[in-house]
Amino acid sequence: MTFFKPNWLPFGVPSLPGLIGFTTTLLITAFPATAEIINIGFDETDLPTLSDDELVKLDTLQSARFPIVLSDISPDRSTLVVATVDRLSQSDWQVKFLDLNTGELIDSLALEYEVFGPTLPIQWVDNQTIRFVQEGFLGPWEVVSLNRHTGIVSRTTVYPTEDEAGEILGAAPDFSRFALRVYEETEDVIYLVSLRSLDRIEVGRLPSDLDLQPPSWSDSGQQVVFVTSSIEERDLYERTPFSPTLADPVNQDALGRTPPEDNLFLQENTVKVYDLTQTEPLVLELDAMNDQAHLLAAASMSPGGEHVVIKYLEPSTLGGREFPTYLYPQRSYYQVFDLQGNLIDTIEDQILDGPLESAAEFVDEDTLVFNATVGTNRHFYTYEMGSETFNRLPLPEGSVGLDSWQVSNVDEALIFAFSSVTQPSELFSIPLDGSAPPTQLTDINAEVTAINAVQSHSVSFATSSGPREGVLIQPAGAAFPPVDSPIVFWQQGGPGFSMVNEFAIEVEMPFNLLPNFGISVLSVPLAGREGFGAEFYRLQADDNNFGQVDIIEGVEIAAQLVGEGWARPNQLGISGCSYGGYFAAQTITQFPDVFAAANPQCSLLDAFTEWQLGYSSLLSYLTGLTPMEAPERYRQLSPLYSAGDITAATLIFHGSNDFLQVDMARNFHDVIEQNDIPTMMYEFEGVGHSIFDIGLQRIAAQLQVDFFREHLQP
Repeated sequence: MTFFKPNWLPFGVPSLPGLIGFTTTLLITAFPATAEIINIGFDETDLPTLSDDELVKLDTLQSARFPIVLSDISPDRSTLVVATVDRLSQSDWQVKFLDLNTGELIDSLALEYEVFGPTLPIQWVDNQTIRFVQEGFLGPWEVVSLNRHTGIVSRTTVYPTEDEAGEILGAAPDFSRFALRVYEETEDVIYLVSLRSLDRIEVGRLPSDLDLQPPSWSDSGQQVVFVTSSIEERDLYERTPFSPTLADPVNQDALGRTPPEDNLFLQENTVKVYDLTQTEPLVLELDAMNDQAHLLAAASMSPGGEHVVIKYLEPSTLGGREFPTYLYPQRSYYQVFDLQGNLIDTIEDQILDGPLESAAEFVDEDTLVFNATVGTNRHFYTYEMGSETFNRLPLPEGSVGLDSWQVSNVDEALIFAFSSVTQPSELFSIPLDGSAPPTQLTDINAEVTAINAVQSHSVSFATSSGPREGVLIQPAGAAFPPVDSPIVFWQQGGPGFSMVNEFAIEVEMPFNLLPNFGISVLSVPLAGREGFGAEFYRLQADDNNFGQVDIIEGVEIAAQLVGEGWARPNQLGISGCSYGGYFAAQTITQFPDVFAAANPQCSLLDAFTEWQLGYSSLLSYLTGLTPMEAPERYRQLSPLYSAGDITAATLIFHGSNDFLQVDMARNFHDVIEQNDIPTMMYEFEGVGHSIFDIGLQRIAAQLQVDFFREHLQP
């Protein structure tokens, strides 16, 4: 096999939710004859279209909804409170009762009007009544009780007294107490308030510029744990309106230039555990400054209040950097303490390495369940304290929801959302002891399941950085291994995060879009992704690796697709959004003869502009340098300045309100067009980063299918 080595170092950007766009009705006829930029959103425009039968199929696929678990099971094991949202728009919140005996979703006006932002999980008071806490429309928090049979609702409003300003942080599972943060001039005060007597006790004071995670409680509400961290960490993902500075402490951490003793991410990063049965309620305090080997990321109390599990983040140690960077950690692990501060267990395993996508919850005082990404699957693992072994619950290939799962102690089971490319999202249950496979609880996407005609196979490739594993998604019934088949190579936004096997119908993640219309999609996590260990995860940012590693890996995989006869060179496409869009754009500028067609979407194209107006810390972390220090390197990082080398047919999607400036995408298009390369750009009006609009997704899907059908020869 031939290995390719470029002399440039490209870049990526985080994938974050964008703005909701406008839904429009367009007249769709034929593909425009000339290369141009077309605005989608206000005026009628001639666009390519699928056949009537294919449009019916597309509309059905794009009607997929995502289920969310809102409550535990009722005491009589009959009912669950669930919500569903439209997958494409991430809106249209619908809350219903789920009858576990029949699978029926039962409408409730009381649920529809009363449940709009609950602190989860919703609790069952008895077989008829649920209770939950949420912030009211006018601001004060409310404890809401709702009877599912009578529809009667009662509310108890809780808020600071008139001469105080503050916020409710959360309530105990039995609603005996809530946590209150009162704002003061120099520091805020944290109180625990009894809902029965409204007495309150002060449990802590903290500077107003610190972030405080929602507390975790024991079942009785007598024990509670808080995690504090620098407010800078929370504000990191807000786009800056001002040019950042090299001296900014966040950038200095990302560049690996801050000694740990001076690092703001370690300062004020604490875990505090309170036991209200004790005269002195603060019984355990951990401070990251006392052990600079990690950050304190999260904490959870056991049901009986005897133990607390803490998630630690290990900072990245990168070649060429003097100090570790805490803002972008390389792995996670866990420790369990009793309330006397004794270390009970340290839980370390590659299963838990992913710093962003692992979470722990107690089942009982001795058992934990972990949600974690391993390879291209996100599954559940149970762990008996002190055993040093994990039991993977028997789930098929696919992914459980990151946040949509609950431990049900009523029947010792997990209730969770799950999907794969062959299984649209539904709710399932599985025994915690792994004694039986999962049982499907809902049939929310039955019509989508019936029409979804794809198949998947696990695949692996050799690269100069090591083996890479992924998933090939094909039209149902296609030969495997494929022979002379159109294949689109896809990359996720990020970098970082995982690339897992899940149902997805949007153009930004066309797992179930393109294969349902005859075009295979290849998803292979490359260097810098979760699920493959700490070394794999930090590889992009090590030394001068960024860009060379992931781009070379992708090009090497493309060479193997051709070499094995899976596809001819004129049958290879490439696509992605955000960092995935950058990956596609930079690949076709640096390796113009590898892919026949490219569909970069919501792409970073100019690293200079991004450092000045966007996520300067991420660029600093990935490159180890700033544009002031290394302008030539930043130029080479930017697809915009090499667009003249592109020979692949190019379809560009970009939102007019994307935080990655649309002007860059227009210029990128214009340079390609000047060289007489087939290119089109569609600018989606009112859309931010990704197309969160059902109507516009319908249009974009037809454009994407038509483009790859035309340019990837069968």
